[in-house]
Amino acid sequence: MLIRLWRRTAAGTGEKLRPHACRAALLAALLTLCGTAAPASAAPREDTGREVDRYLRERMAETETPGMAYAIVDRERIERVGTRGHDGRGKPVTNRTPFLWGSVAKPVAATAVMGLVEDGRVALDRSVRSYLPGFTLADREAAADITVRHLLTHTSGIPERTGATDRFDRHEDPYGEAVDDLASVTPAAEPGTRHLYSSANYLLLGALVEAVTGRSYADHLKTAVLDPLRMDGTVATPARAARLPDGHSYVYGRPVAVPARFDRTGPSYGYLGGDVEDLAHFAMAHLAEGRLGKSRLLRPDSVRAMHHGTARVHDSAAYGLGWRDDDANADLGTRTVWHGGAAPGYHAAVVLLPDTGRALVVLQNIYGYFQDSALAATSLGAARILAGGTPEDAGEDPAYKPLLAVGTTVAVAVAAATGWTLFRLLRPAGTSASRRRVALTTAVWVLLGAGLAHGAWFAVPDLLGAGPDLVRLYAPDLGWLLVAVAVGGSALAVVRLVQGLTLLRRARDGAPSSPARSVPADTEGV
Repeated sequence: MLIRLWRRTAAGTGEKLRPHACRAALLAALLTLCGTAAPASAAPREDTGREVDRYLRERMAETETPGMAYAIVDRERIERVGTRGHDGRGKPVTNRTPFLWGSVAKPVAATAVMGLVEDGRVALDRSVRSYLPGFTLADREAAADITVRHLLTHTSGIPERTGATDRFDRHEDPYGEAVDDLASVTPAAEPGTRHLYSSANYLLLGALVEAVTGRSYADHLKTAVLDPLRMDGTVATPARAARLPDGHSYVYGRPVAVPARFDRTGPSYGYLGGDVEDLAHFAMAHLAEGRLGKSRLLRPDSVRAMHHGTARVHDSAAYGLGWRDDDANADLGTRTVWHGGAAPGYHAAVVLLPDTGRALVVLQNIYGYFQDSALAATSLGAARILAGGTPEDAGEDPAYKPLLAVGTTVAVAVAAATGWTLFRLLRPAGTSASRRRVALTTAVWVLLGAGLAHGAWFAVPDLLGAGPDLVRLYAPDLGWLLVAVAVGGSALAVVRLVQGLTLLRRARDGAPSSPARSVPADTEGV
């Protein structure tokens, strides 16, 4: 996953969506307390469902989302399912259409780990090395101090960028090889000192589950979580991933189909998927403190511990054991326990409103780095309505269009400058410039081209918190513009260097910069 995505959603959108007004919370509480009022409470719930449906329809149009599925649930049943639009193959979205869930995989993985904790096979405050003896970082002492709890709460100190996630090549031992690759990663903080969101934490949890159970992560997840919760459409293996339709990315603001991707270590951190009813069942189980119907998945105290934020993210939110604990709807009388996620071409969110006894799941088959806040606002805004409030407007990142405009302009200018230089190399014109001036001009152009190439390939992706490959994955328009600028800048530097050396050689040899014109003998001296 592009690692800053969750942080932007959590620290940005969650803050922006805090409303200005409060309504209906007192009425909902009174209706809940009055047993004789139960029949009358159905109408407000139905009205709220229609409001959510209308809002999601509007947001779908505003964000140009091709396909969407959502579900409203309580502790006992799915109240409402809505589907609209089409998938990446052009087929209508249904309640069985699979979507990738992105980082919503994290609370699912945390649920599997907490099951092992209840069984006494894992202890939250034991060192990760107790279960993964080969795990280390560049700072071996820091790695030895990392506990299971640190991984669950993103307080291990492992940085955002590790190179161990979002890998789509085949490996014999995906988790084992990814863990080995962390050995060169330098921690960004001491374990337990601060919250640093990193998908590598949950990659390690997937490896830990495999080490403890002696089974593949996908197999254990199926028997421990998916089957008990009747999540029969979940995508957690390459075979299941093959049936995923294309998702969509934004290219110059318009949706374009992109192939669904799958990382074999991803089911524990960001490449788990499934249909809307699968995720609805998961939300119901957590809303009911670990139970779905007669099936008990976790003890209530375990679920409460998961939902309780202990690692401070910012003033209004903390991170628990796989869940974000937010006060965005506190003015409406409810906590907000949620997680969002993004994978190439997809966005997902599950939002629990524990004090209302309801939850919302929203799946969208589009994603863009610069549209992250807008897509997250769709889910959080709908949850705000479900809680009895009014969502605020949310648009795309204001930097998106200026970045595209600048990138396009620079790419065109570099291509034009390179083309003109090549033309002058092939058809040189005369020049009276001194060798000093030629050398200085050449140096300026070479430095300019090299600087553009370095900035496009390294500096800009670094500012976005990713490598060039991840920028192309999550913001393909900007990503390929950066490739064009990097290649063009390198080419410009090379052709300008060749041109400069050619001019300097001619000046040294005393040769004219352009071919001499021959003069007919019979007109000589005329």
